[in-house]
Amino acid sequence: MRVLITLGPTQEPIDEVRYITNASSGKMGTALARESIKRGYETTIVSGPVDIRLPGKAKILKIRTAEEMTKATLKELDRGYDIFISTAAIADYSPGSHKGKIRSSTEELTITLKANPKLTRKVREKFPGLFIVAFKAEYNVLKDSLIESAWSKLKKEGLDLIVANDLQKVGFGGDKTEVYVVNKRKKIDYIPLKTKNNIAKDIWAAINKEKKGGENKR
Repeated sequence: MRVLITLGPTQEPIDEVRYITNASSGKMGTALARESIKRGYETTIVSGPVDIRLPGKAKILKIRTAEEMTKATLKELDRGYDIFISTAAIADYSPGSHKGKIRSSTEELTITLKANPKLTRKVREKFPGLFIVAFKAEYNVLKDSLIESAWSKLKKEGLDLIVANDLQKVGFGGDKTEVYVVNKRKKIDYIPLKTKNNIAKDIWAAINKEKKGGENKR
């Protein structure tokens, strides 16, 4: 079994010294990679800038921007993989990068942001038979809204599983989280608050179950 996992944030340059990013730590993706390795799977990580130690037994590709992550992931998947897990908090928007350094004496600055392509959508278009797991984060929403948002992404992008969480309850960077795992039949499994290492075990159990056909296959 060959598994590719993206993790961490991306950094989108404003100029040569400044950038837009987010607080993703990469811990969830790292936990999933460790569990993948424990299960004997050949594991590759495409990682944004993170401050944590990545599993030494994984093949690691380091990137910085959303564009770099997309290119590196699509190129690596061409080598032949069974599962793609997208945990990276890829920037939704990127500014047009300014050459050099914008002068700090500038009193007012307008930055135009351009939407980045959705990596999971591009992966599905290029690899129609690949098993794809995505993550969907929202902030301070009701459970039903969180589930519907995740379900909508799963349907639109043709995903196999999606993992949803509310960042207001358990923000970026912590060692624990709680998630909802939703499959193509809209079966919802709630995984209560626990360490990300234990969450990773439960997510992998859901992946393997779904790959075997899930329950009540129609």
